[in-house]
Amino acid sequence: MNRPLFGKRVLVTRAEGQAEKIADLLRERGAEPLVVPTIAFEPPTDPEPLRKAIASLADYGWVLFTSENGVRFFWESLTHQGLDARALANARLGAVGPGTAQALEARGLRADVVAKEFRGEGLAQAVLEAMATARPRVLLARAEEAREVLPETLRAAGCVVDVAPAYVTRPAVGAGERLRELFAGPGVDAVLFTSASTVASFCDALGPDATKLLATARVASIGPITTEAAEKRGVHVAVTASSHTVPALVEALELSYRLDASSLA
Repeated sequence: MNRPLFGKRVLVTRAEGQAEKIADLLRERGAEPLVVPTIAFEPPTDPEPLRKAIASLADYGWVLFTSENGVRFFWESLTHQGLDARALANARLGAVGPGTAQALEARGLRADVVAKEFRGEGLAQAVLEAMATARPRVLLARAEEAREVLPETLRAAGCVVDVAPAYVTRPAVGAGERLRELFAGPGVDAVLFTSASTVASFCDALGPDATKLLATARVASIGPITTEAAEKRGVHVAVTASSHTVPALVEALELSYRLDASSLA
């Protein structure tokens, strides 16, 4: 009972199939996870660009991934074409962070570069440093809608970059009703946002009530881009993880409650 998160009701907004890792970490700390996915992932609207890129993998010197979902959907398209990890034998691989690198490892692939800063700018810098003077063709497998800083930075440095949408993010069906029920019941102590899209879908699902309801809870964000997205919606973010990972997000939330307890001691 002396654990900082003991008894806290913590809302997890991550997509179904990915929320359980956070829920487990919260349970270990004595919290009660409330899992309500606000987003869902689907194959891209047009799968043809990714299919063609995979069929031409021999033309690329680098293949870059900016999320675990990018790896997942890229792999599904790869295997659907009867290919496996050997198709990437001649390319170097870049990952935006340790979670994305682990998703590659789970499929028998090793990232040659893992960005120290877990965002597009960090991956662009890491890849350009690894390239030295050569500028091979680059394939970027990412979400259908994403920030353009990564491909634009690489192109400005002389790279030819092909962007192949690997998946699309959609609002989860029925999230608004479930969220209203939670906030109308015993309440929510904290809310975890793991991406800008979870923020957008949460706010869209609740409409004008979103900021009012979030004001009653401690909002924690996985990183600066997510925090910026929340603040643009008028949401006050109390906690931003220093490292863009799920364990860091939970640790940051725990630390914030621990600091509260120390100030009252």
